[in-house]
Amino acid sequence: MPPRYKGVEECRPEVQDYIEELDVGTDDDDEDMRDSVSTRRYKQDLRWFDHWMDDNNIESVYDVEVKHTNRLGRDLSNQFNGTTSLYRWDRIHAFYEYLVAIEDIDTNPLTRWNGRKDEKWGMTKRTQQSKELGEDEAYAVMLKDVRVMEENVGRNRIRDQACIRALWQTGMRRGELSGLLTTDIDRDAREIHIRAENAKNDEERYVAYQDSLEVLLERWIDGGLRREMLGITKKEQEEGKEPHKHLLVGERGAPLSAERINEIVIDAADRAGLNRKMYADANAPVDPETEEPKKNRWKITAHNVRHGYGNYMINIAPKQDGEDGQARLWEVSKQMGHSDPSITDDIYSEDDPRAGIGYARNYGPE
Repeated sequence: MPPRYKGVEECRPEVQDYIEELDVGTDDDDEDMRDSVSTRRYKQDLRWFDHWMDDNNIESVYDVEVKHTNRLGRDLSNQFNGTTSLYRWDRIHAFYEYLVAIEDIDTNPLTRWNGRKDEKWGMTKRTQQSKELGEDEAYAVMLKDVRVMEENVGRNRIRDQACIRALWQTGMRRGELSGLLTTDIDRDAREIHIRAENAKNDEERYVAYQDSLEVLLERWIDGGLRREMLGITKKEQEEGKEPHKHLLVGERGAPLSAERINEIVIDAADRAGLNRKMYADANAPVDPETEEPKKNRWKITAHNVRHGYGNYMINIAPKQDGEDGQARLWEVSKQMGHSDPSITDDIYSEDDPRAGIGYARNYGPE
């Protein structure tokens, strides 16, 4: 952190208030809460933003307008390399979403550019991985990849297949899947309730799944495999004597963590011959022989499966009644738990000059 950045206690009151909120939501011992490293990065970004407002003669956080955020995007792109500019933008955007949520402001001034920040300023989370991908490789997994991965899961076959298929059919985040309870699932309707406290953006939503996942749930739940891992009898389960209601369970009966779900996907893709280590992240261990960081970022993780869902829903899913992918942006955005449809558009929509024409032809005003 450059020394010119002021301390938290010197920042504007609204920034200080948001940082207090971040501190309350931080706990290194609770996987459902933000860890201290992430909170520290949030604070750094907010301190930078407070200093940026000083440099641009903006007195209050409420005085920031769309024209200022356009300048903010340029400055971030000019000052920082790699993904730093993107993460800093996203954390400032989250700060303004907080102000909207507590009704201090009506709209987020950064939202105007949120779906165009890659195009305008080159901000993207995919920069490093895009450099590492070969010409015939894609970030999003496809249906054929998922099927091969399901055939190459480990010894807890039904559970691990259910993990992969749930990610693929719902677009859930691995943390949301980890926190899923059996009571969150309406199996008759094939719907899953993602509770606000279990969602990344603290907003509840409902997602749908297909019959093929229900087949696995029947074997996992009704067939007694989950009950065996919990170490309880059928009678105890019927009497409500379960230690917890988490859908996914480890071999010792504890809820399956988000990290373990990620490992299940990585391992299945590796055994299927689809995966490889691509590059080293900032926390990668150093090889004692070469003194270079070891590659520890895999090509296929749980997020790639979620990304595959978004890609499928926007670009591949069968069209109905003249509707095309562009017309479904809002619905897919809601299913994936994005804060704004522009995020879905930015990540998943193909550059099609005829986008929307089928929907407009059928449903345009007379």
